[in-house]
Amino acid sequence: MDRIKDWKSYQHTLNRSKRKNSNILRPLYIFIFIIAFLVISIGGIKLFFFLKNYYAKSVLNKQQTFLGTGIRPIKFDGAGNNKKIKTLSASSSTNGAAALGKKYFNGHNFSIKSLQKYFASHSPKFNTVKNGHYVQKLGKYTIIYTLDPAVQNEAKKVLTEYSVPFGAVAAVNPETGAVLGLYSYASNKSKKSEISGLKAYRPGSLAKIVTASAAIESKGFYPGFNVCYNGGLYGTNKNYWIQNINTGNNRISFRLAFAKSCDIAFGKIAGYYVGQKLLQKYFDKYYFNRKIPFILNLQDSTSKVPSASEFYNLELTGAGFKNARVTPVLAALMSAAVINGGKMLDPYIIKEVINSKGHIVYKHKGVRVLDNPITPSTAAILKELMISTVTKGIGRYDFYNTYNQYMLPGIITGGKTGTISGNHPTGLYQWFTGFGETKNKKIAVSALVVEKPVWRIEGGGVSEKIIYSYFFK
Repeated sequence: MDRIKDWKSYQHTLNRSKRKNSNILRPLYIFIFIIAFLVISIGGIKLFFFLKNYYAKSVLNKQQTFLGTGIRPIKFDGAGNNKKIKTLSASSSTNGAAALGKKYFNGHNFSIKSLQKYFASHSPKFNTVKNGHYVQKLGKYTIIYTLDPAVQNEAKKVLTEYSVPFGAVAAVNPETGAVLGLYSYASNKSKKSEISGLKAYRPGSLAKIVTASAAIESKGFYPGFNVCYNGGLYGTNKNYWIQNINTGNNRISFRLAFAKSCDIAFGKIAGYYVGQKLLQKYFDKYYFNRKIPFILNLQDSTSKVPSASEFYNLELTGAGFKNARVTPVLAALMSAAVINGGKMLDPYIIKEVINSKGHIVYKHKGVRVLDNPITPSTAAILKELMISTVTKGIGRYDFYNTYNQYMLPGIITGGKTGTISGNHPTGLYQWFTGFGETKNKKIAVSALVVEKPVWRIEGGGVSEKIIYSYFFK
């Protein structure tokens, strides 16, 4: 009995010791479980945003099998659709510039006409910075440009580091018209003449800015207006496009149609609401088919809207597929008008000219308005739509990081994307035109990146970095 008693006493003591050890280890187990749960949760969130970004950038692209202005693969037009036009590349160097400068500017009869004659065959040089401005010596005169070194340097840095096949950037001050940036880049230097901020290219969905302006101002459209349609957001299936504006199993608001660049919705808006005459009128108001007075050799932006008898082509034009060309300079001016109450200003790139004695022989005077393409109330609505492109639309991936954090705190940004295939240069044209503003400072920027076909960076990504440099560098 004593043996049994001792055995039971031993078992009782042993069990009590186990329970004590178990009580000590339980908090450690709980702590390890919490740490493991947090690690798995954070990893899952990171994986979710990575896959979401990958899906939007890559998978959707592969699913589309058509030419258009959303996210889609390359399909090239006929070679004859984009003729070669000799224009200046604002960032290229030119042999013999100094000699020609002496020829035009060594005398005492300086004039803007003589400077225009010089720039007709020579590009300006943005190499030397003095007192916060780029300067260029031409004979006995010193040209002082309006360019912002932070903007110009960032454009050069981004396009060079990402080694895009072709890229062009233009930026302006919306309140003065001063050009803040003008840079172009080609990874193959022998093809440098194919890209410039002064040349006109297919705009893609940038044309939807014009269609939206006409719809808001003349047809009473507002952000919550709904458009019915069949099919997906992108594509050019004629059977869907020619259906009545009220026909369709899908419905999208005007705001989201703009932000997500819904092709078929804007085709219907252009065809059934705006029409040929009104659409052409607003293209012209935005200074398409008109000469912009600019001292550099700026090519005209063009548009020719088909008549109502070519209804499908009319719709395609309103959505950005056909019949328009736009320069990066004008694309920036369009965004500038939106945040300047509808006023489009005369762009200028020369601040002043100084002679060898230090006297100012030319100085840009005052702000000149080119036109008022839209009213202040239309500009306010359009600005709202452009902000939605960044917060809810295609542009979000360029302005928010993988953790869903906005990368330009304190700055209001908005814009419009545009994607379409083109020739000369051949590739996928990735456009962005937009703006950044605070209470005391504004910038309007456009960026065109031509890819063939791998995406390195898009126009929106270039624009985001330029806006950042303007406000924070």
